Amino acid sequence: MTPAEEIPALVADLKALLPRLKKLLPDPVADATKGSMQHHKVTGSPAPWHPEAGPVLLTIHAGVRELEADLRYHVTGHTGAGRGGSDGNTTAALDSIVRLAHGVDDEMARQAARRMNRWIEQARQIRDIGESEKWIPIHVPKGELPPECPHCRTFSIRVAQESGRVRCSNTACKDESGNQPRAHIEKNRVDGSAVLVWADGRTTYYYESQEAS
Repeated sequence: MTPAEEIPALVADLKALLPRLKKLLPDPVADATKGSMQHHKVTGSPAPWHPEAGPVLLTIHAGVRELEADLRYHVTGHTGAGRGGSDGNTTAALDSIVRLAHGVDDEMARQAARRMNRWIEQARQIRDIGESEKWIPIHVPKGELPPECPHCRTFSIRVAQESGRVRCSNTACKDESGNQPRAHIEKNRVDGSAVLVWADGRTTYYYESQEAS
């Protein structure tokens, strides 16, 4: 699968998450420092703003428009007229990204996929979204060491059983952007071996016989 072919699934994930994020905004959690699946109203005069969902929603809306403009510039030589701030315009920008991704080179499409993966991860990490996953060690052949995290050099890499997303579970580990390192699994086109592609562009090779192959 080419990087551009990954984009539609990422766009679908974002489209599904956006209304869920928006739904959280009118209902501040009972404790702003803790997630709550109950969405109790706060007594007094709380601001109509969810402390986690609000910033992430704004980041996605602005980021989607910026990504569309970046891709359009690489395809057409101009960024276009820009879009308004409505939800419908964000959806239109996402649809445009799917089309434009096929007009750029693989590296540009790969960067677009990384940006969208980052937004999706940020949304899923919000406690009121409630998408908890079971993270397990990456499987390697018996007697072999698992791949180490390229950032902290520990064997702390974990994979989500449901989605196949990858992260370093060492809470002290940060990538160059100051975030917990995250990756996705791809196959090497030359020999078919499985590789971890990190958000900062680093690649970690590991055994083809793993679950992701």
